[in-house]
Amino acid sequence: MGSRMKSGTVAVKGLDEFRKELRKLDEPELVQALKDVNYAVASLVVDRAKGNASTRMQQRAAATLTPSRQAARAQVNLGGSKFPGAAGAEFGAGQNQPRVGPSGRNYTGHNQFEAWRGSGSDAGYFLYPAIRDSTDEIVEMYGDAIEDITRRAFPDGI
Repeated sequence: MGSRMKSGTVAVKGLDEFRKELRKLDEPELVQALKDVNYAVASLVVDRAKGNASTRMQQRAAATLTPSRQAARAQVNLGGSKFPGAAGAEFGAGQNQPRVGPSGRNYTGHNQFEAWRGSGSDAGYFLYPAIRDSTDEIVEMYGDAIEDITRRAFPDGI
C-alpha cells in the first residue's frame, strides 16, 4: 500500500477507488467499515493534537478539534464559530504587522499568535505535527482495514 505525504495530509493511493468499488458491491457494512477506520484515524490525530497543544491559545483551539465520520476520508474539524482564531493558533502569523483598526487607528497586530511557521514540512504547532508523527500508524491502520474489508468482500479470494 503506497502513501504520499504533503504537509498535513497522508494520502493513501487508491483509497477513493476502493471506496467506489465497495459501493458497487451494494454491501453497506463494508462502506461502514471504511467510515469506521476513517473515524478511528481522525480520532487518533485529534487525541495526539490535543496532547501537543502547549500554550493556552493552542489548548483552546485544540479543544475545538473533532473527528468527522466520512467514507471518503479521515477528516478533522478545527475552530469554526467555537473559536475563529484556531487557524492562527495552529499556523501562527506574521508578527508585528501594521494594521488599521475599525476606528481607523493604526496599530501593530497578529502578536497574539505564535510566529508563522510556513506551509512546508514543519507547518503547524499541534495538529499538523500530530498528523506527521502518526503517519506510520495511519498507514498501518488503513492497511489492516483494507485487508479486512477485502477479505469480507471476497471471502473466496480474489
